[in-house]
Amino acid sequence: MRKLVLTLLIIMSFSGLGFAQKTIEPELQNVLNQKGDEMIGVNIIFKSQIDYDILRNVAKNITDKKVRRDALVDELKLFAEKEQAEVMSILNAEAKSMNVADIRSQWMTNYINCKASRDVIYLLSQHPDVMLIGLDQEKNMLWNEKVEKAEQSKGTLTENITKINADDVWEIGYTGNGVIVAVIDTGVNYNHIDLADHLWDGGAEFPNHGYNTYDNNNDPMDHFSHGTHCAGTVCGDGTSGTSTGIAPDATLMCVKALSDEGTGSAYTIQAGMEWAIEHNADVLSLSLGVPTATISEKTLLRNTCVTAMELGVVASVACGNEGNMQWMNPIPNNVRVPGSCPPPWLHPDQADVNPGGLSCVVSVGAVNYYDAAADFTSHGPVTWQSTDYADYAYQPGIGLIRPDVCAPGVNIVSLDFASNDGFATMSGTSMACPAVAGTMALMLEKKPNLTPADVSMILETTAQQLTPNKSNVTGSGRIDALAAIEAVTSGDFRFVNYIINDNNEENGNGNANLNPLEQVKLNVTFNNDSDVAYNNVTAVLKINNVMVRIEDSIAQINSIGANETINIVDEFEFIVDETVQIGSSLGFDVYFYDENNESIGSFRVPVKVYGKQLEYSSVIIKNDDNGNGILEAGETADFGVVFNNKGNEIAVAVEALLSCENAKVTINTNEASFSSIGAESSSVAFFNITLADNISDIFSIPFEIEFKENEQIDAETFSFNYSNTCNVIFELKDDYGDGWGGAALILKFSDGTPDDALTIANGYEKTYTKEISSGVEVTLEWNRGTWDLECSFVVKSDNGTVIYSDGGRFINQGFLFSWVNDCSAQNPNYEMCEGIQNLQLVLPPNPEYPASFTWEAPAESDVLHYEIYRDSRFMGTTEELSYTDMTATGSFYYIYSVRPIYEDCSGMMSHLVADYINDVDENNTIKATIYPNPSQNEFNIVCDNMTRITVYNVMGSKIMDTDVNSSRYNISSLESGVYFINIETTDGNIVRKVVRL
Repeated sequence: MRKLVLTLLIIMSFSGLGFAQKTIEPELQNVLNQKGDEMIGVNIIFKSQIDYDILRNVAKNITDKKVRRDALVDELKLFAEKEQAEVMSILNAEAKSMNVADIRSQWMTNYINCKASRDVIYLLSQHPDVMLIGLDQEKNMLWNEKVEKAEQSKGTLTENITKINADDVWEIGYTGNGVIVAVIDTGVNYNHIDLADHLWDGGAEFPNHGYNTYDNNNDPMDHFSHGTHCAGTVCGDGTSGTSTGIAPDATLMCVKALSDEGTGSAYTIQAGMEWAIEHNADVLSLSLGVPTATISEKTLLRNTCVTAMELGVVASVACGNEGNMQWMNPIPNNVRVPGSCPPPWLHPDQADVNPGGLSCVVSVGAVNYYDAAADFTSHGPVTWQSTDYADYAYQPGIGLIRPDVCAPGVNIVSLDFASNDGFATMSGTSMACPAVAGTMALMLEKKPNLTPADVSMILETTAQQLTPNKSNVTGSGRIDALAAIEAVTSGDFRFVNYIINDNNEENGNGNANLNPLEQVKLNVTFNNDSDVAYNNVTAVLKINNVMVRIEDSIAQINSIGANETINIVDEFEFIVDETVQIGSSLGFDVYFYDENNESIGSFRVPVKVYGKQLEYSSVIIKNDDNGNGILEAGETADFGVVFNNKGNEIAVAVEALLSCENAKVTINTNEASFSSIGAESSSVAFFNITLADNISDIFSIPFEIEFKENEQIDAETFSFNYSNTCNVIFELKDDYGDGWGGAALILKFSDGTPDDALTIANGYEKTYTKEISSGVEVTLEWNRGTWDLECSFVVKSDNGTVIYSDGGRFINQGFLFSWVNDCSAQNPNYEMCEGIQNLQLVLPPNPEYPASFTWEAPAESDVLHYEIYRDSRFMGTTEELSYTDMTATGSFYYIYSVRPIYEDCSGMMSHLVADYINDVDENNTIKATIYPNPSQNEFNIVCDNMTRITVYNVMGSKIMDTDVNSSRYNISSLESGVYFINIETTDGNIVRKVVRL
């Protein structure tokens, strides 16, 4: 009898081993064959996975995004708990015997992660609910992406921001506000000041703004660099001086899924995604990937990405940096998982030839700043034939095209983990991926209910196409954030433009710009682009900004016709705070409701904040005693102080008073004029000073300058730091560490100093420091070598200001750049080109149009046109040498400023005062009304005894002149804009303004 029982056990054992060999993944089996009794990390994947139709049925009647997400998460957790129950009971029992540890139930894909002994693994492999048991293997999930410290100029944008036009998206009011982006990486330095004020708030449970799935604790601090750099590209807001983030107001959720060496497992990545989604992340950014992924790793990560898509979450995932390593990871295994997972929307080049399943992944490749594919970016296609998905067949078949899009990923400046205000430079698809994640945040701010498929489709169809078809190197092209935003629509009402009415005597200046501390009315024009008409519509103005207080938010619109243009005039009113940032765009939203209070559309109104920002730049020395342009001991000279206007509004007629308490400085002329200083322009005011005989060659003297502009007085101190010579730093880099191969940067000097050739003989970098005299013109030339594409360089002043940079492309032989070395400069000034001459009023004044003036052209003949300003209000441009302000009627006091605009430079400004008193008897005032105003095709004039009308544009040019034969006039042939109508009557003339839509 005992012999029979033993025989049966042997038979059962061999039978179970055959089943186990199918359930246990080969990589795990190899470990089991080598290990003893120690526990092994495994992923136990179940046969049963949720039917997504169940989730869709739950979701279809829930409109609120968060409520829908919570309901679906609950459904997934209930399913996993039920399906895992039997196996979980076995694991819990074995845990008491110390055969199992660290049991973690996961629900986005139905699996359990744990550590188990060999016997338990074999036992579970025979369980009928288990599909596959895989090794939970620690791998290097990152690539060799070198980190270099980077110094940035204050107030600048990194080049990847401007390359994809993200800054233009900010201009129309979208900055990612309200969108949660989870960066799943090595963690994030959440103390960096460029991130600190827009971190996800996890309350007392998650005080460090995220979670650490690698160490299973609530501290996701980065000690490696990679995650912080990626986070900075998503939403670094420029607090420390340089804006690095594509979506600077997005909410950052920090998820540490990798170790401080960049290692992790499929479980730590999947758990990071699951945690982020459970806590309401809208976008996932994953600059990582599992190398040589096993079937179990592919399965659990793709399952998770499919579930994420069903939950409405989209992910930006790096495709990898192994494009130049085909010998190690050849196609179709060159793209790592999860970057190899399919997108939520299939491009026709894929769908029409070899369709397959979908997931949340937008796979991202890398290009340089010239839109050439980075040599490291991984190449598709990939295939999923070997998994249970069994789709995207390759050879035969085209496989799955990877990546979907690309973004700048070469020499990307972002945040440094080792400093709370520092920057670093890195290259890789890891750097391109967060740029796409940031763009997704911009899109979702505009329309939060975009699906992952919507986001994917818009990104691909608006990308800058680099190849005729979707490519296995650059996908559908390099992303364009502005084009993507413009493709996102919210209903049929389309914003056209806005006008600021700041004719408020107490809190407005009448320049039609929004300035800090103003109370204004917001006039909005929009189109109904549909064939549907609406009646009794309510428009509501909203904004989520503590700097703004809305005084009047409701506008009632009687009717909106199909395809009609509508103007909301003087209905909305608001006040802005004094500390609102100049140059920022305030994103006002207008929501429309029908007579049943049902939402029928919305749009964003981006209102720009205007103002001047004066900053000391440098000093110019003229007419010094020995004529060498250098201020030396004992000399008297004209002391030109250069100030920049970094703002976006003109500083009008700036007068200045210079003072100094240093006994070694005598100020001979202390008053001077900057004239007007244009936006993003510089101007110089010349004083006259004498230095004492005993002053040193190197000195720093504090001065105070008092500005007077339109009766407003401001003061600023600056230090004149002067040295006859100063250092210029040349930082040379080579991407591959093998030297420049004959290439060289040639320096030429105007003072006769011998030419110099700078190069890298071997290695990755070399720094040269050159002492150059003040006033010397330095010219840079390029001598081409064998591999110019890997060469780059940065030229800096000794205070860190970047003078010039180039590289990462085929640089043209010969001249590159030149500048005059200025050892006194604290901030670089804008180029100051020649201004106009002899600006003067036309005298005697024309009683009808007394504000007329003329000027002479600059000696330079390449003027494109002239800009005209009245006080701080931009009036328009003209190519003539005269201007008449048709709107200046009655008595007035205005300051007019004029500057020439060249192809690559703005001229310095000149200004004059127009002070006019109208002595016309006001008892004889003529009354005239124009309606409708604004007008679309025609307008009516109501005025007694009319004889003639003349229409002028804002530049004073006559557009139309006709005798009166009707009260209705057609203007359909005129372009949109502001026009002025001179109405002649038997009692005199009157001017009225009309707006042509």
